[in-house]
Amino acid sequence: MAQETPTLEKKKRSFPHIHEYLVVIAMLLLACVFTYVIPSGEYSKMTNEVGKQVVDPNGFHFIANTPVSPLYMLNMIYEGFVKQAKLIFTMFFIAGGVQMIIDTQSIHALMRILATKYSKTPRMTIIVMMLAFGAMSVPIQMNYFIPFSTVVLMLCLMMGYDAVTAAAVIITASSFGSTCGMLNISTTAIANEMAGLPLYHGMGFRWVGFAGLWLLTTWFICRYAERVRLHPEQSVAYGIPNLVQPGDPESLTVMERRHVLALLVLVGGVVALIIGCSYYKWSYEETGVCFLFTGILAAIAGKMNANQMCNSFVAGCKTIMGACIMIGIARSVAIAMTDGHILDTVVYYIAQGLDSFHPLIQAPMMFWAHTIINFFVTSGSGQANVTMPVFLPVAQLIGMTPETAILALNYGDGLSNYIYPHSSSLMAFLTACGVGYGTWMKFMGKLFGLWFVFASLFMMLAVVVGYE
Repeated sequence: MAQETPTLEKKKRSFPHIHEYLVVIAMLLLACVFTYVIPSGEYSKMTNEVGKQVVDPNGFHFIANTPVSPLYMLNMIYEGFVKQAKLIFTMFFIAGGVQMIIDTQSIHALMRILATKYSKTPRMTIIVMMLAFGAMSVPIQMNYFIPFSTVVLMLCLMMGYDAVTAAAVIITASSFGSTCGMLNISTTAIANEMAGLPLYHGMGFRWVGFAGLWLLTTWFICRYAERVRLHPEQSVAYGIPNLVQPGDPESLTVMERRHVLALLVLVGGVVALIIGCSYYKWSYEETGVCFLFTGILAAIAGKMNANQMCNSFVAGCKTIMGACIMIGIARSVAIAMTDGHILDTVVYYIAQGLDSFHPLIQAPMMFWAHTIINFFVTSGSGQANVTMPVFLPVAQLIGMTPETAILALNYGDGLSNYIYPHSSSLMAFLTACGVGYGTWMKFMGKLFGLWFVFASLFMMLAVVVGYE
């Protein structure tokens, strides 16, 4: 009997999922191997006009090789956790405080008001949600917005829009703050600390980018959503069953006095954080304590008892545990390159390459580089720890301000998180909204193109105005 020919279905092999921890550990191993291959070198230091020790651009010289054995990888990972302890504990405080606010159901109650108030002017629902989630994303990382996906989906379906509109609203709006990096502890704070700057230095220019990104994205989503509402067959998800039925706004949490108080506490906490970071140079400790204190006050206002607060704090810490582990692991890559004295060598050759381009194009090129690197290291904190030890000295050598180099990290890490299929946050949002990745990219491909052009031009503007 003739052997059955394997069908195309049987021949298919799915691309294996590689955990992002393994990607960074592989980079650590590679860094150790490179210490045996790349010549060791270092830059001489000099004191600038303000008395700060900086790299002497003409002071690079090769030294004797100091290779780092891969046998010490676990030691370097441990050292990475120790060096990042302040950031890790701050993130625990932030996560616990944010979870308390979410568990008061105040934001869910706010969604009910939007659904009823703007039922006859549905476009306003999108505009208000984009503004509300965008503002909340300034101090809060996007992962915390995943629980609101179902609520936003119900709202959009009630208004006659499709599931893609809902996904677009919650995904993009919850990314503005972290992408523009005003109070992003995972990228801005880490990179600013490496550059010797206050944690959230350079906030003013970032707000300009935030406003531009918000206007561009809101216009694009409203344009698509209204087209779908008037002509449902033009939806990129046309014919695909919705994950939930539109339902009734009355099924959402009713706004009560306790919800209003909790929301006012949240607003007060955000204002306090912005003032503290802008004028009083708050560091990790003050940032973490402010978030936790805000969460506790909001929980009290929302009439949560002590047991519920503790459960919320633990639940919040669990959500951020993976990111905290990534922070420690990623720091080890820079430790290996530093101990092997190849970091300055890598900086030297990259600086030589970038220096051959016009200064106006150097900043967008850094943004493009981070966009590519983010495919392999999707964690913002991980990418900051891996790339900033290289790109900050490069920026100094080519005459770019450190603030501009950090901005390239923000946009390169932030924007591409919404097109890469292995981004865990993106896939969590899409799953919650019942939107497939292929369907999403039919919509997001065009928007990302606009984002990419905007970010490139904004990086050029940073060079022109001498952003610092």
